[in-house]
Formats: sequence, C-alpha cells, structure tokens
Amino acid sequence: MKKKLLIAAMAFTAVGAMAQMPDNSVCPDWTGTDLNGNSHNLYALLDSGYTVFIDVSATWCGPCWSYHNTHALRNLYETYGPGTAQNKVRVFFIEGDASTTLADLNGTGSNTQGNWVAGTTYPIIDNASIANLLEITYFPTIYKVCPNRIITEVGQKTTAQLWATVGSCQQAVSPSDGTLLPPLNGLKTCQGSGVDLSARLQNLGTSPMTSATIEARQGSTVLGTTTWTGTLNTYDVTDVPVTNFVAQNNGTITYQITSTDDNATNNNSTQALTTSNTMATSTTVTFEIQTDHYGSETRWKLYRPDGSVFAQGGPYTNNSVSGPLPPLHTFTWNLEDMTCYQLQVTDAYGDGMCCSYGQGYYKVMVDGNIILQGGQFASEDVKLFKTDAASGIADNQLSRSLNIYPNPTTGLVNLEYNLDQAAAMQVTVTDVVGKVVMSRDLRAASGAQRQTLDLGNLSNGMYLLKVTADDRQATRTITLNK
Repeated sequence: MKKKLLIAAMAFTAVGAMAQMPDNSVCPDWTGTDLNGNSHNLYALLDSGYTVFIDVSATWCGPCWSYHNTHALRNLYETYGPGTAQNKVRVFFIEGDASTTLADLNGTGSNTQGNWVAGTTYPIIDNASIANLLEITYFPTIYKVCPNRIITEVGQKTTAQLWATVGSCQQAVSPSDGTLLPPLNGLKTCQGSGVDLSARLQNLGTSPMTSATIEARQGSTVLGTTTWTGTLNTYDVTDVPVTNFVAQNNGTITYQITSTDDNATNNNSTQALTTSNTMATSTTVTFEIQTDHYGSETRWKLYRPDGSVFAQGGPYTNNSVSGPLPPLHTFTWNLEDMTCYQLQVTDAYGDGMCCSYGQGYYKVMVDGNIILQGGQFASEDVKLFKTDAASGIADNQLSRSLNIYPNPTTGLVNLEYNLDQAAAMQVTVTDVVGKVVMSRDLRAASGAQRQTLDLGNLSNGMYLLKVTADDRQATRTITLNK
C-alpha cells in the first residue's frame, strides 16, 4: 500500500514504541564500537564532564542525509570537541537500522543516500541496539545528553544553536546540591478530582544525598510539603510523592526544595496542570470508533485514575482506499461512579484517523448524547471525563430542558433551556473529529431562556453543540445545510 511504502521511505518505528523517549529522561548507558574499532562508553564520557550529541540516522533516510551534509555536527565536533581549546563536547553518528551494511555507510551499497564516512571526523557506530535503547521512532533524531545523564531531543540545529544548548546542562560540582528535574509529563485530571503531585529529585552533589524537604504550590497557595529521606548517589534520581490535592482549574504546579544546600538556583521545577469539565451523566458509557482505511495503525486505551487499564482495543483491519471504510466498532463500558477516566487514542503513522485516508473518528456517548469525540490528531489524542450519575438523574435540568431548532439549519439556530439559578454559560461547537470551530459566552440568567446562535460561517455538515452552565452540561448533534 502506498502509505506503508511511505513509512519505509521516511521513518523508522521501533517495535512497541509509540513515542520518542520523553525529554528530561535519564539516558540509559551504552557502549559502542566505532568503524575504526574504538570503544566508547556514554557514562564514562559524561562523568568526565562532556556533553554528548548523538545523531541517530539511517543510510537510506533522505532528511538524515540532508542534515548530515550541513556539517553542523562535524563543525561542532571540530570546534568544541577533543583537541580544541574548549574540549566540551563529544559527537556520535549512530546507524539505527539493523539491515545497514558497511557498504551502505561507504556509499557503495544498495540502501544508501551517499558516502557517510567520507569527511566525517567524529565516530560512526553501526549499532541498531543503541537506537532501540534510546527509543528512536523516526530518523533523524538528534539528542543531547548532559553530564548529569539527562537527555533531550535538540533537533536539526546549526552548530551555533547546538553549542548554545550546552550552557543549560547541569554537572556535579558542590558537595551538597539537590535539584528538581522537569516533570516528564503534564498533569491531567477532571475538575473536582484528586491528583497526586510528585517531584523528580536528583543529587547533583559530589557527596551522597540523604534528605530533602520539598514543597508543592499552585500560585502562592502551598498544597503540601514532604521530607524525603534515603540515599542518592551523584546523579541518581528518585520520584518523591509530595501530596494529593483536589484540582478545580487549569494552572501551574511549582515544586521547590526548601531545605538548605550549596546551590539554590536549581531548586525549582514546574508542571502544567490541565483539568477537564467533561461529565458522563451515567456509569454506562458507549464508545464508538471508526478507523480510517489504515485501521492497523489505530489503538486505544481507557485508564483508571491509578493508571491501570480498564479497557483497550486495536489494532484493527485495513481496507483499500478505493473501497468503504473498515467496520465500525462499538463498546459498552460499565464504569465506577464519581471517577475520572482518561481515554488515549493513538495512531502509529502519526496522522490520526482523519482525514487524508478516510473520515475516521471516535465518540464517547451517554444515552446517545456525545460527550467526547475526536479523530483529527497526530500520534496521540488524550481526553478525560468524569462519571456522575446523580447529575444525570436529578441535577441536570439544563440537559432535560435544552431544545435546539431548526435542525437541520441553514445557519441560525435557536437555543431554548431552563435554569433554576443563574450560571456562567458557554456554548462550544465541534466538528465530527472533535475540533472546536466556535465558542461563545452566553449571558447568565435564571428561568426559561432563548438565545440565537449563527453557524452561517461554518461549512455544511454535522456538528456537536455543547452548552455548559457551571458544572452542568448538555450536548446535541446539529446538521448545517445552507
């Protein structure tokens, strides 16, 4: 199939990997032998104070060859590497495709863009196991590893830009120096649900660390404090649970070491907090997924709050792009009440489920009403919802009273609803793949209400209209036919 051929020509996907190693991870150690028979150990170089740049590429990869020929890494090596006055960096080329031959590297094989060896003054290591260890999912991947073993993807930068990143690296100098590393991911939860706050503590001191007091706060509000005790040797990292708090809105969590050490400038880290107000007004929830023509690229998982998997599915079947889409899949979930669930939908190729290869989508529904939907994303789409059966039984007067007409509409649509008390009102309109195409704030009032919304600027098709009043919401499907 054409799309599969593009995968082979453009990118490498490691078995079982859905994403690159997150920035600010601890880089695993590796040892490799270059084409001249010299052995190199990553951690030995880092312990000597070097910042290490790694170009993981494949001889057949066009973009890899283009970047290689900018000579950005060669100039970095020759200007700041061994034998120079700076002597601060080391650079490696890692051939990441196990099928590559020495002839390919020398430009005489059948699977190469050219001669990779000629003019390359830094070591070339032909070892795909190192690429797998570094969780490579596409070529080229340009990594920077700091002396404290923290790895980040720096991308295809110029020599000057690469060198500028060296200054952000941390290294053990003082006897007592704890640091808080950036979190690997942001926090996501439902409004009104608890979330665990955990800090990543690293010992940047030359002596073992045995204790540290860490505080978590949102703005000026202290959410919790804990004192960690144990033993961390130089560059060791541990996750320190700080506290649990009930999240109500989006924001930023700040972690801070409040105990004394030799360097207070690296005692803070921040983490983005995103909350969802999407509610399922029942514990019986329907999930519907329609893949594009390449269903084998689609997988999904529904996670409980503790991170365990409640349900999962995929990969699915493919179908010819000239034929109908693969079969629709529908699931019924019986969930726990008052619980925040996270839905993750992934695409191995990185182009979502819509729209170049078919109008794929997914929907989460309660009693036929859509509460979540999507399909147009890259590699991953993550959305959260909270079950609250009581709101569906007695509290959600908005959902019971909401009437939308005319439907189908040529543009203008009337919204009628009834509220027992005034509330901040908002209406959002999303398309069939979950993209928000319109958002409006409505006036707050109590009693019977009627308001008019103009959809005339949108394209013909089906949309999901959601009205939110504080913690209540109602959704309706509407068709625009101008």
